[in-house]
Amino acid sequence: MNNYLIEFDNYSNLSVFEFIDLISKTKGISLKDLKVQDLTYYNHELINPGHGIYIFKTDEKILLIGKARSNSFTERIAKHFDVRPKAWFNRLLFIICREHFNVELNDDNFKLASKYAFENGRLILINMKNLSQIDKFESILRGTTETLNKFKKKRFDLNIPLSSI
Repeated sequence: MNNYLIEFDNYSNLSVFEFIDLISKTKGISLKDLKVQDLTYYNHELINPGHGIYIFKTDEKILLIGKARSNSFTERIAKHFDVRPKAWFNRLLFIICREHFNVELNDDNFKLASKYAFENGRLILINMKNLSQIDKFESILRGTTETLNKFKKKRFDLNIPLSSI
């Protein structure tokens, strides 16, 4: 799939395993081509409510799985690209430095991580209408995929149906 938006409610009949397969087949939008408009509209339709899970990935791996629950996708995504190491919400650059490059968390390395993300990264949005599902589903995805921000000890059953989340 070449799109970057997955409507969670359209796939409630899938298991977590099948949904992860859907994610792997979803190409996502290139970060170097991403516009603010793409976080608010998809194919000229409003992304409503614009909350849910977002995934930063490359062709080889999932870099980070995060959530936009109290903020919309439009508000949350841009914060990941703040190149200041002490910035509050730039977890993507932190993860790239620490887990992907295994380098010191400093200004120069955050700038390199930013450049890497824009040159290689893609974004997938999972729009979720039920805010109470977002935390649980983010945990499930982080516990069942090989994302760089995976849980070290938390694991989940891949056969969990999405309808039970």
